[in-house]
Formats: sequence, C-alpha cells, structure tokens
Amino acid sequence: QGDSKKLEDASSYLSLPSERNLSESKLLSGSSFRVSGAAPGLAVSTRDSFQISTLVCSTKLTQNVNLLGLLKWRSKPSLLCGNLQKLMNVDGGEVIKFLQDTLDALFSIMMEHSETDVYDTLVFDALVFIVGLLADRKFQHFNTVLEAYIRQHFSATLAYK
Repeated sequence: QGDSKKLEDASSYLSLPSERNLSESKLLSGSSFRVSGAAPGLAVSTRDSFQISTLVCSTKLTQNVNLLGLLKWRSKPSLLCGNLQKLMNVDGGEVIKFLQDTLDALFSIMMEHSETDVYDTLVFDALVFIVGLLADRKFQHFNTVLEAYIRQHFSATLAYK
C-alpha cells in the first residue's frame, strides 16, 4: 500500500526487496507493516497478494511426454516399444509440428536396429499413422513439408526397402 503521490515516482518502489523478510512477516501477521529500508509512505499489507502462472512453450521440443519419449528414444532405449505405441495417442497437431524430428527418429530407429525386426512393425505403424494424419484435410497443407523432407532430408539408406 502506498500514498498515490509517492507511487508516481517509480524509484520509490523499484528499489524495494522482492519479498518480505520471513521473520518480520511472522511477527506482524495480520497487520500492515513498513518494509525495512522502504521509502516513507510505503507499507506491505499481509492481506494483499497475487499469483503468477506461467506456460512453458518450447520451439524445439514438445512438452508432450509421449512424443518427447520417441524424440529422445536414445536416452531410454528400454522404453522404445512403449514410446512407439504411445505415438498413436499423441494429438495429430503436435506430431505435425514436429514432423521432421519425428520422421528422423523413426528412420534412425530403423537404421540402428536393422539387424533385427523387433521394431519394424511398430515403426511401420507409426509411419502409416503419420501419413494418415497428412491425409486428413486439417493437415493436408503439410504434404509439401513431407515432400520436401523426402527430397532434401531423407537419407535412411537401410529404410529404402
């Protein structure tokens, strides 16, 4: 709280500490008190409070745990089967946003496990799922992204067959 005339000068409150002294707030709970070192006319009220909420958004990695598990599959290879299956439960928009990264992950799995067919069906199902998403009218404008990926970026030599 403060005198409105005093609050017109930003320097009177910008130099105040960002939080109350804990022992001071326990001693004076329920009443207004002056912050030590505060400018005259400014006091902190224990009745006043506010809450700050944030939304974390990444431009490189998704916050979706199922898709993130697939994109970072090398960090926990024991969960790879489950992560491939969970991809089908990820919102289509989220998969499309990370289309190149998802395709890179799928083809890397094929390349690194070419000596076994353990993941072949799961990767194939995931690729069919992605192509099915691109066939949806909602995502059809991403077909050009897939075509560009195939022409310019695709290099999984063992996956050609």
